Amino acid sequence: MGAEPMLPRRLLPLVVVACAWLAVPAAARAQDASSQAAAEALFREGRTLYDAGKYPEACAKFAESQRLDPAPGTQLNLAGCYEKNGQTASAWVTFKAAMGAAHQKGRADWEELARQRVAALEPTLSRLTIVVNATAEGLIVRRDGADVGRAEWGTAIPVDPGTHVVEAQAPQRKPLREPVEVGGNGGTATVTLPELAPEATEVAGTTSDGSTQRAIGLVVAGVGVVGLGIGSAFGLVAMGKENDALNNHCPNQPQCDATGVQLGQDAKSAATASTVAFAVGGVALAGGLVLYFTAPKRAAPAASVGFRAAPAHGGASFGLEARW
Repeated sequence: MGAEPMLPRRLLPLVVVACAWLAVPAAARAQDASSQAAAEALFREGRTLYDAGKYPEACAKFAESQRLDPAPGTQLNLAGCYEKNGQTASAWVTFKAAMGAAHQKGRADWEELARQRVAALEPTLSRLTIVVNATAEGLIVRRDGADVGRAEWGTAIPVDPGTHVVEAQAPQRKPLREPVEVGGNGGTATVTLPELAPEATEVAGTTSDGSTQRAIGLVVAGVGVVGLGIGSAFGLVAMGKENDALNNHCPNQPQCDATGVQLGQDAKSAATASTVAFAVGGVALAGGLVLYFTAPKRAAPAASVGFRAAPAHGGASFGLEARW
């Protein structure tokens, strides 16, 4: 579209305005008047930005003006701004809405202008097709954050040229996020969503981070340390009983009195217990250290496979992408 003169926002009969004004409570009239004033200011600022070629900023002003106080004239300006900004699908949809609004207002000239622009934009629309092969229960598909209903799956939907993000998620499944570039001037692209992979679960030897094995190693090593301590205690008892027997109850070695004989037997029993405790403790300590130091440091990264659709004028190309 070339530069166009400013379109008036509305032309309403004064009688209708007056009747509607009297029928509305004062507070509501004040709020409505405030919204209309803001909408008019935004509209004029949008026209200034549009004339200066600042289309993204102008579109934002027109859109907010339309939200505050809908009018077919504002809609036409917003649609024209979208078209200038390269947002062909947004322009097409907005021109269609403006065509209906103008018809309701009895503005045949605006209705015809919108109809011409809709027809002109139709062959230039870019389209994105989302093919869903996933069957997971509770599957949700989104395009640019908005839900895509099942009726849209597999259908080429008009979109603005540029990058779009297609997402899929389902309970207990890994979410999928796929960006896709759609070319302008009738460009098309297709995204195929495969079955979503189950969420990762810990499997011994593959995804374990080793924390459990290290904890077991520490416990076993602790048992070993305790065993060594018990062995040392029994060893000291054996030495003490043997020294007591030799020094106090065996004056004519190897001849000992009854107490000396008993102390000698106790010393042998304690020495045997010390040997056993040392052996068990040593094995447990060594085994615990082996468990601790051989535990995996972290889980191996999971492999992932994604499908990527590349835009092509009048068609699409596909690629398989794997990550480890």
